[in-house]
Amino acid sequence: MRDNMVLRGSAAIVAVAAVAAVSACGTGGSGAAGQTHGPDTTSAAPSSGADALTGKSGGSTAGTSGSSGTGAAENCQKVTVSIGEPLPSDKTQSRIALTMMNSGTTDCVLRGFPGVRLGGKDGLPWDLGRTDDAVVDVPLAPGTAATSYLTYLPTTDASGWEVASLLVTPPNTTDTQAFEWTLGKVVLQDGATHPGTYVGSAVSQGN
Repeated sequence: MRDNMVLRGSAAIVAVAAVAAVSACGTGGSGAAGQTHGPDTTSAAPSSGADALTGKSGGSTAGTSGSSGTGAAENCQKVTVSIGEPLPSDKTQSRIALTMMNSGTTDCVLRGFPGVRLGGKDGLPWDLGRTDDAVVDVPLAPGTAATSYLTYLPTTDASGWEVASLLVTPPNTTDTQAFEWTLGKVVLQDGATHPGTYVGSAVSQGN
């Protein structure tokens, strides 16, 4: 996979993704959809993907702890996203790191979940659910980064869902950034209660 094939999310990309979001699909994957390994997304915070990709905040909350204090760091607004290679795993699922770097010139805080949408070659958008991970403040100096992990359920089945793109909106921003998906088919579980594909909250790198 070529890392960081960033097709920066312009207003046009966001608009196209938002229009596509009106379509819906049931659980797919030729019976593999029963392999639900994910968290109960019904008990987690609502998925940020749909809101973030239609112009609203990508994060779960706009506030930061201690933000009322004098000189407290603001939410990061200039964030550059990059996509890592699949990480080693002994599970059915695979995982990649979404690295979110403070590309601004001042200290800031990244807090919450990125909005994440997979776009299918069939035109279907899938706004991913969140885990119930704790939301923490991640202070970032210019040039430093936080990480959110995207867990997905790959498949080689002929009826697997062919993914074309990955759209990521950093927490508390509306800056959607687009990437080509080169990791093969996934099991489509957009209607599942415990899908095997989901996104975690931002954490300090190395966590």
